[in-house]
Amino acid sequence: MSTSTQPSYVFRYFKVPGLGETSRLLLLASGCKWTEENPEWPQEKPNQPFGRLPVLVEKSADGSPDFVLSESGTIERYLARRHGFLPSDPKKAALQEQLRDQFADVLGSYLPIANFNFEDGKKKFEELLAKLKEVLPSALKNNRSSVDPEGGKITYIDLYIYGMLKSIISISNAKPPEYSILFKNLCTPEVTKVIANVHAHPSLQAQVANDKDIFAFLA
Repeated sequence: MSTSTQPSYVFRYFKVPGLGETSRLLLLASGCKWTEENPEWPQEKPNQPFGRLPVLVEKSADGSPDFVLSESGTIERYLARRHGFLPSDPKKAALQEQLRDQFADVLGSYLPIANFNFEDGKKKFEELLAKLKEVLPSALKNNRSSVDPEGGKITYIDLYIYGMLKSIISISNAKPPEYSILFKNLCTPEVTKVIANVHAHPSLQAQVANDKDIFAFLA
């Protein structure tokens, strides 16, 4: 819940899920005050740190200078720690961050397939996806129990997995059917629970209202 002592944020990214969706979900779930800017590109490129998006600007309540971050993973981890979506125990937090990076590898291997050559990248992508599916049940169970034994609190990895899947859907919807087939059956019971947790969060209702096709896409 936002209070007068908490900072507010400006989040800059394009009008797509992409590398910004997880940060949007973290900001919404935290209940903090924030706004989104969609810079004109590439006109605004020189005005961003490292010339890239996303960018997070934290505006302090006490009037101190703005705190500015770039790089999607850095922004996510900062927000997750600051607003309680990662365990305070560094080892338990590292387990969630490790799983996040495994999903990021899968997404990273998918982008060349979607944007360049389907056949050349398919084998590597399928190998990464198979390994991820192999470790996913125990990894998600362990990460959830490490931060929330009762299984009710939403976590950073919940929001990252959801944001990544939404990004994949936004890319694949514009592609031939063989692209979506690559993700067939990724929606394991554990991933289904993650999606349900995000859909049920009261602060995320507006953001996920049109995302129900995630289940159909992955089934």
